[in-house]
Amino acid sequence: MLWPANSPDLNPIEHMWDELCRRVQQHHPSPANLGQLLQWLQQEWNGVPRAFICNLIHSMRQRCVECLGHNGGHTRY
Repeated sequence: MLWPANSPDLNPIEHMWDELCRRVQQHHPSPANLGQLLQWLQQEWNGVPRAFICNLIHSMRQRCVECLGHNGGHTRY
């Protein structure tokens, strides 16, 4: 396995960034400036349900198993 330590499949923060991106993209119109984007990101970060974060943490064992099964390649995560 050449890649697992850097695999995005093993990094829960990648899934958190994806969730934040989807949440911010729901705001219309797009942010007018960096300050507004930062405000929205902070607001959405605080609004992510605890269950979502717990699911990311509790799925780590299965993520590792999947990654090993794919020799460090992409998984369904």
